[in-house]
Amino acid sequence: MDPDEISSPAARPQVRGRRLLLAVLVASVSVVALVVAVLGLSAPPTVPATYAGGGTARPPWPAPVDPAEGVRAAGLQAAPSEGMVQHFHVHLDLLVDGQPVAVPANLGIDVREQLYAELHTHADTGVVHAEASSAETSFTLGQLFVEWGVRLDADHLGGLATGDGKQLWVYVDGRPLAGDPGRLRLVDHQEIVLAYGAEPPASVPSTFDFVANPT
Repeated sequence: MDPDEISSPAARPQVRGRRLLLAVLVASVSVVALVVAVLGLSAPPTVPATYAGGGTARPPWPAPVDPAEGVRAAGLQAAPSEGMVQHFHVHLDLLVDGQPVAVPANLGIDVREQLYAELHTHADTGVVHAEASSAETSFTLGQLFVEWGVRLDADHLGGLATGDGKQLWVYVDGRPLAGDPGRLRLVDHQEIVLAYGAEPPASVPSTFDFVANPT
């Protein structure tokens, strides 16, 4: 285009329009990138049918006696030692009708065989350990629930379903998250809250003291 055209009054609205369109496209790409960073794009794995009807039990939800099937179904690896190339923690709070539900100890750990899945717990504090032998490995909340044997999606928490006045609220670091929580990508020091009931929780934690509660 001739420089005189760009500087002419008639051409200026067209230039501004192109710049506005470019800004909108850049902003849209940024939003998509943010969503991809938080949510995994692949469909989450499903709970094995042998696990309490495919994960449809009601709380409390104990750790599986034999975790191997759930670990495999979740696409996780288990080894005699914990992976140390990547090692981080997240904290998970579960509330059902306003009452806390424990995340069990030894989830993802075969105590008899002394095997540790890449996602596991040591205590019933809600602290989840994510440990892998590769820095490229990523994990989702859905994988944790598959190995646990508890169904999790936008409308289900185990045998609890949304509807009839009941909802499932999801929060990450104190902020609400829409969509399927099973696709949430886990990152270091997340505080995750899943709350099922007729009302959202009165208060939602945004952080957790991992130093004081390492396990």
